[in-house]
Amino acid sequence: MMHARGRTRAIAMAAALLSLGAGAALAGASCIRLDSGCRGEECRITNDHTCPWNCSPAVWDSALFPDFNTFLPYFVWTGNPRDAPDCTSANAYHEGDFYRDPKSIDRCLRCVAEPVRESRYHSVELRKGAQCVSGEDIGGTVIRAFMVPVEWDGSCISEVVALDPAAQDADVGVGRSWGNGGPSCVASLSRADVEATWGSLVRVCQRYWEYDEVCWNLASQCVPDLAPEFRHCLKYDGDEELPECPPSHPELVQAYTGVKGCSACGAEDPLDDGKWRETTATLTFYADEQCTQPLPTTNIYDKCFNVPPGSLPRSVTATLTVERVSACEAVGGEQEGELAPEGLVSFCCKAPR
Repeated sequence: MMHARGRTRAIAMAAALLSLGAGAALAGASCIRLDSGCRGEECRITNDHTCPWNCSPAVWDSALFPDFNTFLPYFVWTGNPRDAPDCTSANAYHEGDFYRDPKSIDRCLRCVAEPVRESRYHSVELRKGAQCVSGEDIGGTVIRAFMVPVEWDGSCISEVVALDPAAQDADVGVGRSWGNGGPSCVASLSRADVEATWGSLVRVCQRYWEYDEVCWNLASQCVPDLAPEFRHCLKYDGDEELPECPPSHPELVQAYTGVKGCSACGAEDPLDDGKWRETTATLTFYADEQCTQPLPTTNIYDKCFNVPPGSLPRSVTATLTVERVSACEAVGGEQEGELAPEGLVSFCCKAPR
């Protein structure tokens, strides 16, 4: 989510584009014109944004709906638990599962533990006016961003969005990832128990193009195309009872977080020595688009790489080294009190396509 400095930068970027008539080079269709009176299909004008996907309108009158995060749309799937798709099919990351239509809640659901799926880079960017320095903010301006796929396996990427088309060289390459150095194991609920206990499941996924600020500035978010059977939804975070859904997302979807009266699921690594696991993630940048001409780089840590002066990387690969695979054991899921559905959550959704 963009903070106050991001808002200022977004407005400045929009103003600069308007005054200079500049456009960003990108892959994908155009989104929305830079004037507040324009909405919908009639607003499609080339190069007014840096969104490689689609500018999905949020709630235009967001001030009237303060308890919704109107700039973070979720992709939501609802159906039989056994048919739940992986979020990667929606070009998105798994945010969480919720449950509906209880069948018979007569016992706690079993907990399952497995090793964490090691975090891969979720974004790779090139910066100008920056330097990889230990313990300091690298600074600089993002001039290019590679189109990193969900759950990237590290194979060659050359598709890139030019946030500053005029820039012809970069100082550093920066990769960002989630979870490296974190807990070794992750806990979840037994799929068989979920199917036996709940009639339907609400799977929530999320992804957006974090570098597009024109979309954001126009009350919309840059998100991938909707996968089949998914729809855009907004999560209600208010403390009071949901008054009504916004007109832009009129359908109410409610579900539970789980079963009350059961201890929380957790996961332990019996081989853990008290330290979090150690992983090493490395990026290699190339002078060509086929990942055949590696550029010599220096790095202070595994997420920031100084590239040769005057170079502009055209592609990138990644490797991830894990010291050991964790042995995981599930804990929790024991009955501690009366069993009942717990934690009702509310989403407001657009109608299914």
